[in-house]
Formats: sequence, structure tokens, C-alpha cells
Amino acid sequence: MLDEIATTPRSDERFKQGCERFMAVTGFPAQAFLDNLKDSSPDFGRYLIEWVFGDVYGRDDLDLKTRELVIIAAGAALGATGIDVLKFHIPNAIRVGATREQVFGALIQVSIVAGIPAALAAITAAGQILSDVNGAVE
Repeated sequence: MLDEIATTPRSDERFKQGCERFMAVTGFPAQAFLDNLKDSSPDFGRYLIEWVFGDVYGRDDLDLKTRELVIIAAGAALGATGIDVLKFHIPNAIRVGATREQVFGALIQVSIVAGIPAALAAITAAGQILSDVNGAVE
């Protein structure tokens, strides 16, 4: 049954749209992401591209910048386990139009709910990530 789902025209269209949005948000082809999962769980990679980038990112309720700032805030709320989320999504946020100030603003805002330790860890990580992003651009 999963094979049938993975090969339906609807699934193929979601995958195609997901690949296009992945490229627009991350700046690199979805295939590079999928290749990292090909030996362990290629189906999971496809599901992520279809659902996250094909469906969720395809909704009309939030623009890409707002989506990335929300994900950054959620990653910060996870504390240490969210650092990889920040490493992936902070450069994406900058790529889709967020400013450095907006990234830090989201992290300061999340401190109200997630607490100072989680926000401080995220702000520290964000400083390094943004430094790396700026260095890569120069």
C-alpha cells in the first residue's frame, strides 16, 4: 500500500512542488538532502519533501520568512536539542528575507515561554550561525 501512495500522481506533484520549495528556501537541490537519507530511509526523505515542503510550506497563510522565524522560535524552545534546527533554518530565514534583527527578535520573544537558558543557548548559537552565514556571503 505504501508503494501505491508513493507513486500516485498527487504524491508525485507534491514531491515536485516540495523539491521546488526546498530549493527556494534552502538554496540547494532537494536531491542533496535526499542523498543523505538514501542508505537509511529514502522513503522518509521523500515524505519530508512532500509533506513539509510540498504541503506545509505550500499553504497560503504564512509567507516563507514568517515560517522560518516560527521554526527558529520552536527550535530555540527545544533547548540544546534544537540547535540543529537553528543551524538549518537560520540561513534559510536570511535567504527568504528575514533580517538578523528579526532572527534575534524571535529568539528574545521565545524566552518568555521557553525560559532564559533555552533562549540564551539559541542566541549564542544564532550569533555563530549568522557569523558563518555572513562569512560565506562575503
